[in-house]
Amino acid sequence: MSRLANTFPLLISRRALIWAAVIGLLAVMEAAMLLSVRQESQTCDEAYNLFAGYEYLTAGNFSISPAYPPLTRDVGALPLLALRPVVPPMPNGEAGDFRGGRAFVYSNPAQQMLFDTRAAMTVFPLLMALLIFFAAREMFGPGPAMVALVLAAFEPNFLAHGPLLTNDVALATCLFAAVYAFWRYVRQPGWWRLGICGAACGLTLVSKHSGLILFPILFLLALVETATAPAAPATTAANGLPPAASQPALRLAAALGVMAAISFAVLWSFYGLRYSDQPTGPGFAPLLASVGSIAHSRLAAFSIAHAARFHLLPQAFLEGLVFFLATESRPTFLLGTRYLHGVWFYFPTVLAIKCTLGFLLLLVLALFARLVRSRESRREALWMLAPAAVYLTASMTSNLNIGVRHVLPIFPFLMVWAAAGAWKLAKSSRAALVAVCALVLLHVVSSLRAYPDYLPYSNEFWGGPSQTYRLLTDSNVDWGQSLPAVKRYLAAHSSEPCWMAYFGTVDPAYFGIPCGQMPVETSIIWGRSLGEIPPAIEGMVLVSASEMSGQYWGPDGLNPYEQFRLARPAENLGGSILVYRGKFDVPLASALSRVTPALALSDRGEFDAALAELHAAEALAPQAVDVQFALGRVFKAAGRAEDSRQAFENALRLATTIHPESQLAWVPTIRNELAK
Repeated sequence: MSRLANTFPLLISRRALIWAAVIGLLAVMEAAMLLSVRQESQTCDEAYNLFAGYEYLTAGNFSISPAYPPLTRDVGALPLLALRPVVPPMPNGEAGDFRGGRAFVYSNPAQQMLFDTRAAMTVFPLLMALLIFFAAREMFGPGPAMVALVLAAFEPNFLAHGPLLTNDVALATCLFAAVYAFWRYVRQPGWWRLGICGAACGLTLVSKHSGLILFPILFLLALVETATAPAAPATTAANGLPPAASQPALRLAAALGVMAAISFAVLWSFYGLRYSDQPTGPGFAPLLASVGSIAHSRLAAFSIAHAARFHLLPQAFLEGLVFFLATESRPTFLLGTRYLHGVWFYFPTVLAIKCTLGFLLLLVLALFARLVRSRESRREALWMLAPAAVYLTASMTSNLNIGVRHVLPIFPFLMVWAAAGAWKLAKSSRAALVAVCALVLLHVVSSLRAYPDYLPYSNEFWGGPSQTYRLLTDSNVDWGQSLPAVKRYLAAHSSEPCWMAYFGTVDPAYFGIPCGQMPVETSIIWGRSLGEIPPAIEGMVLVSASEMSGQYWGPDGLNPYEQFRLARPAENLGGSILVYRGKFDVPLASALSRVTPALALSDRGEFDAALAELHAAEALAPQAVDVQFALGRVFKAAGRAEDSRQAFENALRLATTIHPESQLAWVPTIRNELAK
């Protein structure tokens, strides 16, 4: 009795220390996210998503950007219900694109709205870190649980994307929760555990359309469970629970069916239990109407068309599913090379760049622990490795290679597996313990050194966040987040003239940035004319990494900012905007700056003025396909068919001489115009 009395306080003390450590790590994670994101401007998709979420909550309108299911937008827009922002009037068509989001956010206290939204979004990474801890503790013990929690709390990619109003971390959280819940059900069946599984599956579906991969993953895990379990014994485990081996295949199949039914109900509940995407009735769904011609799979097209016909799933979800399945290939920028399409090795390479060296080496170290070969840990190791392998393999077949965020769902599984393997090795020898502690510390230190620039993070082998722009682009590096850093820098260098090529959906003028704006793809969202750029500029030139890479322009001479890509910047702001000083000839940028104003003049019927602009652009950049194509459009609008044909033929001739991959983008478009 006295021994028990002496042991009980020790158990209480140990448990209190563990929970203090857990709460402390979560608090550090939350602080890192909020303090870093407070220093960032809106990333490309956030205003768009925020407006859509507010419309979901206040008007029940799901027709705005159905490419995203409602979960993250609902959570992100919840704080706005107290702020009661104004929804400004919008021209027809603008509400459904990025311009609608810009008008909504920047007609209100934008920074306050964005920070409140981002604070709400941190619920997903915090919940994911907690689930990682619980799963690792139940599967492998308290030691691996603490290691896994440290990995999660300091993971730069979680800290970067967790607070943003996007759906990647939410998908990672919900998918991991669903697999963990299914493991707990298999281990000890019960109706309430089965209900939790179904709810987690439903939340996975309403976080992102790619969450549909959860069902093949769960089916595979059920097969693994059936195949790896020995013959069902008549006795129970020592803890009184029936072992997983005793679960018959039919029970698992029935459980999957019930989970699917519950997830189906959860999905419908998030769409207001109605088929139509608008409260007034079904709106026109152009993607659904053309699903047969744009979906790459006949079976998928058939299934979606019949689901729409019989109202088996909400209209907005089906419209988003078509968008997901029909997404065309986008250019890829990897290791300084531009590809017109996705490449299979993109995500493995990005993981090697964007994961900390400590985490990567722990994964390697875990291989030597042979968890899969160990009778005690084989089943749990497979439950962690199989979902990660399936998701990564599916991602490697994708043509959309724009960021590590698209494979964040594999991180929780790998963290639990790496922590379990590392802990097993650490118990084998003092040297192994020192190595594991050193790698965990390396992970933490690398994350701390990256603060506050988590979005452009790369590990030390690749040069760190300030060098990531040489290797990657888009949401890996530059997602429009560095305008506050630019504002601070310009305040200290206000005497110098400046020019800027900024990749983002925020108008730099909102931050009081006085630089002349050079042509970029996203400037049409800003809702104002940028003016013409002279053929030669002098002073400071600030170039976003995404613009400089040529990802959206093309390689070499097709990229108006190629000379900056090859030069060494004077400064690097936030890891994503590069500063150059000197005098620069920019004839292509100058020519391109005249194209959009010329087309606007043409739309107003001012054809002579439009042609004058384009002929001036032609003189600056006679080899520019964009200019000749614009000339063809203006001549056509003016009724000058022969001149239009000649301009399109010039554009086609030039297009067949440019980089082969860029020909694939231009040549069919020009030939289509000539055919008309």
